[in-house]
Amino acid sequence: MFIQGYSEVSVKRAGVRSDVVCDLKWGAHFKFNRDIRELFPYINGAVPDARYQVRPPHTRFVHENVQCSLYPKEAMVAPFRGQRQCFLFIENLIRFLNDLYDRRKSLSPSHKVYREPVSVMDILKALPRNNCRECGRKTCMAFAVALREGEASPAQCPGLAKPITTYTVFPVLGEDGTVKSTFAIESEAGEPRADETRAPSADGKSDKTRRDRFGIRIQYDLTPREIEVLRCVAEGATNPEISERLNISPHTVKSHVIHIFNKINVNHRAQAAVWAAKNQVV
Repeated sequence: MFIQGYSEVSVKRAGVRSDVVCDLKWGAHFKFNRDIRELFPYINGAVPDARYQVRPPHTRFVHENVQCSLYPKEAMVAPFRGQRQCFLFIENLIRFLNDLYDRRKSLSPSHKVYREPVSVMDILKALPRNNCRECGRKTCMAFAVALREGEASPAQCPGLAKPITTYTVFPVLGEDGTVKSTFAIESEAGEPRADETRAPSADGKSDKTRRDRFGIRIQYDLTPREIEVLRCVAEGATNPEISERLNISPHTVKSHVIHIFNKINVNHRAQAAVWAAKNQVV
């Protein structure tokens, strides 16, 4: 059993005003008997509208109409009608988390980090507001709306200032090639990105403009060896099988898989296989 128990339960009123008539007045805080952060990507992938964040690492979601905020070793849940309902829900939540852990090999983890949506007007303030139409939209307002909805890229606006900082999330793979966790690296302003300093590819196109068939920018070209590994992954081969087939060490295979995931912007092997098929690698 992944989570075997919990402790230090604190049940308190959940901040409901005393002058408001409401039965749901209670909330609970408790600690797990172990670190559960490896479950966060599976919660993020399996629970609708889960909000996964890495700084600090935690996830928020709704389970059985109860708001849950889980951190690596503790949790906060609310609201409830009474203390007894709090304890019943905690037991139920732990069963739910243990079930996710038991089924993790059949689930697709998601490492997508939730970002609070920015307003259209805040985006518009950062644009040149000259309606130059170089982004393909008639007005800067239309481009701001498209950017807010994820239908446009900041790179499409030549007048948009460079970001002050950027975060890159990298996967940490286990021996079986699955993503066990992630880590984020912050790049300060002024640091050249690899796609800005890398030489053009063999077909004469700059890496900054190369995109796959999903519209996702390809950050780097895949090396011939990485293409071989990607083909094996797309065929369903495990890391040991790839190692034997290509006559390279398992450690080298693992390194290639990590690089491939980073370069084509995917989180797991199934996504890599889909990308390979869509882009005629296999």
